[in-house]
Amino acid sequence: MSNQKISIYISMLLRHRPEEAQLTMDEHGWVSVESLIHGINTYSKYKIDQTLLEEIVFSDNKGRFRFNEEHTRIKACQGHSIDWVIPKLSYLAPPEILYHGTTRKAWEKIQNCGYISKMKRHAVHMSASLEMASRSAKRWKNQEPVVLSIDAQKMQEEGYRIGVSENAVWCIEKVDTKYILEVIPCEK
Repeated sequence: MSNQKISIYISMLLRHRPEEAQLTMDEHGWVSVESLIHGINTYSKYKIDQTLLEEIVFSDNKGRFRFNEEHTRIKACQGHSIDWVIPKLSYLAPPEILYHGTTRKAWEKIQNCGYISKMKRHAVHMSASLEMASRSAKRWKNQEPVVLSIDAQKMQEEGYRIGVSENAVWCIEKVDTKYILEVIPCEK
């Protein structure tokens, strides 16, 4: 069983469906590491221990997960669809330009409604890195990936609050299309 598949499963549990592994989660998304390991081993096809969990967390190239200092609790940094989880964000001046990875089909919907929606998550996710946004756009199978460059500086000047998560994902409630500067095609 690949670590990537286990990582995806952990992400699903910590962002969307903790009840599948009988996890008790606090308002910031923290769960007990012991409970997570037990839940995965009991309620899924995967088998995991503390060593494998730490390997998955520390090798994750997006930094999706965080341990507390004692490594007794773990959380996903952002991306939750659980409405009562409040992600930890720092509010500071964003880079001049931020990037949002999406698809050509989604871009058409964005143009029709007039804004990038957070969908079922807490926020629209953006990156200061074109490469990271491209990687995000490419995750949609059988879709044409694109990256939207966003005038984050102008948004902030006009009163929008943009927060950044512990793993450098910039988050906002929505992005009006007037702030989209460019649609950048991605190579598949």
